[in-house]
Amino acid sequence: MAYGSGKPAWGRGGDVEDGVPNRRNNANSGNSNGSYQRAGESGAYQYQSNANNNYQPPQLTGAFAEQQTQVVEDTMRTQIQAETTAGGVLAAMVGQKQQLQNANDDTWAMRTNVANAQRELKELQMKAWKKKQRLYGIIGLLSTVDLVLFFGLYSVGGASFVDDIEMCK
Repeated sequence: MAYGSGKPAWGRGGDVEDGVPNRRNNANSGNSNGSYQRAGESGAYQYQSNANNNYQPPQLTGAFAEQQTQVVEDTMRTQIQAETTAGGVLAAMVGQKQQLQNANDDTWAMRTNVANAQRELKELQMKAWKKKQRLYGIIGLLSTVDLVLFFGLYSVGGASFVDDIEMCK
């Protein structure tokens, strides 16, 4: 709509959004209904553009009282149609709210699971590091014992150990 033209877009028969991209034209998702749902799935409410949804003014004929009766009847039909549409939209919104709440709950559950997994991995890493340090300590102790025995044998000439074993028999 050109501002200051005096005619709104809906009065000219043009696009109400007037150049603003429509969210339903979602080319990236592969579906044309603007939903996060996969193609082929349908929500509780779908907009249907047919002649039944467009306002048709009453065709007034007859006397003034009959015309007023026709206007009231048309108003009642319009009100019932609006309430029906509002009920469908409300039901769709309730369903979407539930979907969003479920997605939010799932997200928090995933975050909790990830935090627990990270904590468990850190605990496992700490246990593995402690075992590795213990093994290095055992290796060092056994190496020291081997060196002491080797130098002990070397200092006495090695024959003494064999003699000691024969004496024990």
